Parts: sequence; C-alpha cells; structure tokens
Amino acid sequence: MEYIITVFQKGGILMYPLLFLGVLSIAFIIERLFSLRKSKIIPVYALEEIISFLKEGKIEEAITVAKTYRSITTNIIYEVLKAYVNGKTDLEELKLIAEERAKLEIPKLESYINAIGAIAAISPLLGFLGTVTGMIQVFQALSVSGLGNPEVLSSGIAQALITTAFGLVIAIPSLAAYWYFRSKVNFLVVQIEGIIFEVINILTSQNYEVRK
Repeated sequence: MEYIITVFQKGGILMYPLLFLGVLSIAFIIERLFSLRKSKIIPVYALEEIISFLKEGKIEEAITVAKTYRSITTNIIYEVLKAYVNGKTDLEELKLIAEERAKLEIPKLESYINAIGAIAAISPLLGFLGTVTGMIQVFQALSVSGLGNPEVLSSGIAQALITTAFGLVIAIPSLAAYWYFRSKVNFLVVQIEGIIFEVINILTSQNYEVRK
C-alpha cells in the first residue's frame, strides 16, 4: 500500500482528477451491473402471469399484475392495457401508445452508460496531459542544470509515465464496460419489443367482454 501511495504521489497533481474519474467509473459500472439485470428489467414470472390472464380473457387481472410488478416492461404493458380498456383497440393505436411509453422507459436503461464512455475518453487525455507536463519539467530541469540534477530529471520522467499508465488503466476497463452495457441495452430492448408485440397481438386477436 505504501508503494502504491508513493507511486501515486510521484504522478503529480493530475493523479487526483484521474483518481476521481476512476472511482466514478467503478461506481457507475457497479450500478449498471445491478440495474441491467434481466430479471429486473423483464420479470419473467409476472409476464407469464399477464399473458396467461390475457389468453383467458381476464384483462383486469392482467392489469393488476402489470401495476403490481413494477419494471420497464410491465410499465409499458400497463399503459397498453389501460388504453385498451379505455376503448383504444386498434392495432396501430396500441403500438403508438407502447412507443410513447417506451420513450420514457428505455432511457432508464441507458443511465450512466454515456458517462462511462466519457470517462473512457477523458482519462487517457488527462494521462497524456500529465505526460506533457512531466516532459516540460524534464526540459526545464535540463535548461537550468543540464544533466547534473538526476532527481529532478527522474521525477519529471516518472510523472510522464505514471499519469499515462494510470489514465489507460482507467480508460481500458471503462471502454470495455461501455460497449458491454451498450450491447446489453440493445439486447434488452429487442426482448422488450418482442414481449410488447406479443401482448398487443393477443389483445387485438381476442374480443374481451369486460371493458371500462
């Protein structure tokens, strides 16, 4: 631990914003890993109940389940079912309602992902800035004392190398996490669309006796 602190201090003042970005990236990644669990976004048990009730003609029960099990998918389904019982039974109308609700729900999947991508882009730039400032110190030391002051020389070179390395250490996993979450969001959106389309098809293919 003492060695790590020493290396960190040698990196200069730019190590502190880099450390801040690193902590932020870790926090965002952990939050997204928890929030983008498929079971949280697409609760299979609740959806099976909703589809089962709809196939049995029990639309009110399906609405109750959708309202009880809160998730992005069930929130969209709830809006569709509520619109249906209020008289909007046309296929295109229901699709439009689902799309409008999805515009509010889907961005929840993308929370913090762009921030992770920004950290992946900024971290190496800060590291390179540390490299530049470190090399400036080296040349300043050379101009003042030539090669007679190895401590100042080595300090500047150390800062140049450490900040670059630290910036890359933050950027590489952040960039990997960014693309992983992007692909996962796309996968989840496709799955949600399929489920909503199935619900709308069931609604428009059956005649329910009970409607508000």
